[in-house]
Amino acid sequence: MNRKNDITVDVKIVPDDNSEQSVNIEKGATYEDLLKKLDINEESVIVLNDGNATPIDGVIESGKIQVLKITSGG
Repeated sequence: MNRKNDITVDVKIVPDDNSEQSVNIEKGATYEDLLKKLDINEESVIVLNDGNATPIDGVIESGKIQVLKITSGG
């Protein structure tokens, strides 16, 4: 349900999900709010908007968002 104060963004989670999903989020929400909604730990990802790294506390305006999960191993 898209309320008047919501925006819809396209989100792709890499490498977990190669398909895009549309997510409704309140206008003025931050990338941190989006990650909480998606139940993703902000310390384990890098967020890109239209290919550019974004600060976690930045306000989402629009664009295609990619959430890159960081993996490590040895």
